[in-house]
Amino acid sequence: MLWRLTACAVIIAAVAGGCGVFGGKHEVGECVRTTVGVGGTDIKSAECPTSGNVMDNLGDPIYKITHVVGYEESCPEDNKYGIQLKREPDDAVYCLAIAH
Repeated sequence: MLWRLTACAVIIAAVAGGCGVFGGKHEVGECVRTTVGVGGTDIKSAECPTSGNVMDNLGDPIYKITHVVGYEESCPEDNKYGIQLKREPDDAVYCLAIAH
């Protein structure tokens, strides 16, 4: 009986972790790429560009997270950001600016 409970707990934790329930949030200052798919827009960690030339980054843009706010909030108006991305699995809104 105990092994069944343990097995169920492991399975639930694995499924929840894969769905973004535990962790998976990105942080301010992290560089990311966006991808659009059937399930919506996603973000994945990326290496920050080192050239300093924004034009090198326009073909397949890399963004830097400038703010992370609650899911029902908006990015600050006084901040320079490129896009605002709502991520339901993370329960957050990411404010993204082109990295350079």
